[in-house]
Amino acid sequence: MKIIIIGAGPGGYETALLAAKRGVEVVLVEAGSVGGTCLNEGCIPTKAFCKNAEVLDGMKEAEMFGITGLSYGFDFKAVTARKNAVVQQLRSGVEGLLGHKNITLVKGKARFKDANTVTVETDGNLQEFMADHIIIATGSSAASLPVPGADLPGILTSREILDLNEIPKRLCVIGGGVIGLEFASIFRSFGSEVTVVEYCKDILPRFDTDLAKR
Repeated sequence: MKIIIIGAGPGGYETALLAAKRGVEVVLVEAGSVGGTCLNEGCIPTKAFCKNAEVLDGMKEAEMFGITGLSYGFDFKAVTARKNAVVQQLRSGVEGLLGHKNITLVKGKARFKDANTVTVETDGNLQEFMADHIIIATGSSAASLPVPGADLPGILTSREILDLNEIPKRLCVIGGGVIGLEFASIFRSFGSEVTVVEYCKDILPRFDTDLAKR
């Protein structure tokens, strides 16, 4: 038996590993980096930033705990470098797991030829793969606001904000959900003047009201 999996995020690579361990031949196709949104553009890099923000806030509040005479600076390039190193380390770990003998990792964009065949363009070369079953695990992409000006320079999604070269003096976050508030908190700690805009009457609209108030 053979399967093709399009997308090497958590859904794709975990399925590939499980199938491979059961003796199934797997072709895993990924157009970008393995690990998906969580590893490359979501949970992991943002939590790396969160840790930096936590340490920085602790330094700012040190005198409250009787620690005086501290002198420190803030190097955002070093913060970004640490975030990238954490992501790369975990990505390398996933790539190592995908070295299983039953898994063929193909880098490129997959297109369906028919119900059992996909073509993948890699470095200008077109490869064709056939399988009994094909699993689509391509994940999601950031939604753009349906308003005029949403494509202007300076408008960032949760992907681009992770690759800034400097801390913005002012930052407006549209959306007071989990991701929006996480970035708002991080960049407030980093020194930005942050405004959060939320359409609903409360922030964290899908969560308990008591939690939102806190």
